[in-house]
Amino acid sequence: MSEEPDPYFDRVVKHKMPDLPTRRCILDNRVFLLGLDGLYREAVKPHERGELLICARKVADVLCVQAADVPVEGYYSEHPQLTEYFKLMRALQATPNGRTSEVAALPEFQRLLTVSSAPLYGQPQQTEGLLPMGCDPLSEALRESGPQWTVARLTAMAYAKAQEMDDFSLVGLAARIQDPVVLAALRESVVLYAHDVILGIKARPEYVWAVDDELAAQARRFVMAFEDLFGDKIPAPQPAQAQRYWQAYEDNEIVGRCVRLGYDQGEPRRHYHWAIRPRFGELTVHEFWDTEVWTTARYRERLTRSLDSVRVALDAVRIESRSKIAKWMENLKRR
Repeated sequence: MSEEPDPYFDRVVKHKMPDLPTRRCILDNRVFLLGLDGLYREAVKPHERGELLICARKVADVLCVQAADVPVEGYYSEHPQLTEYFKLMRALQATPNGRTSEVAALPEFQRLLTVSSAPLYGQPQQTEGLLPMGCDPLSEALRESGPQWTVARLTAMAYAKAQEMDDFSLVGLAARIQDPVVLAALRESVVLYAHDVILGIKARPEYVWAVDDELAAQARRFVMAFEDLFGDKIPAPQPAQAQRYWQAYEDNEIVGRCVRLGYDQGEPRRHYHWAIRPRFGELTVHEFWDTEVWTTARYRERLTRSLDSVRVALDAVRIESRSKIAKWMENLKRR
């Protein structure tokens, strides 16, 4: 779908510059899912900062539970209220489910239970904690393939599990296209794009919907489940909304996202992570183990320092090269 008609562009610019190129914005499966991810994050954050935080505070207060002292993962470090919600939910997830009777009658607890059990996050699995945890295709792949975890193996297994489980969770949608970058980005829940400029006039974008029909159908199930759960709307996954999904994709920062997927039972305990980083001009998934939990904020800080070191080294090379060129030219003049 193209943008709304622009009378000035059609009447003046096209008349004077009939050969002005169109910038084609191809919405393939990766672009579509990263756009959906961006739309989901922006839609769910107000609920987590608002009604869900109020619910978590109430349940924690009744149970006399303090916020957990844990690393703040994902986008929850972006805002103090998101951080508070994250830590309270981690504390409630760690509270023994034997205490459920103390809060079962609270509407605030029932709301948290509904959200935690939603198909947006996979199939709910009751644990020893107060709230269930979502089991998505990547979780199943991790469980069945441990301890032989690799990006390639987990990506392939998650794809098979998504089909087997008929899963339309955010991670399940990512698993269906067998793209580890998207899988890592959506599991953690930056693509930089340079707009072409022609003689100071921006080329008109043409949005081309190239999303697989089956993926779009599964995504519609996710969008409807989100609306049922929160009452807000995410644009329908259809060609008429191509521009919305493209813009959300462009605004969605994924470089440096880091997510812990699991851990071993060794001493000391080691944690298995996936992180998204640029490498040789492409985005790749960096898998690593560490005795500490790495968050997105920590990984991005490290990535920034690494890139700064590379820039300093390149600048030094350029300075050295300029010095050599100047010396060569001086010698040439003396001949």
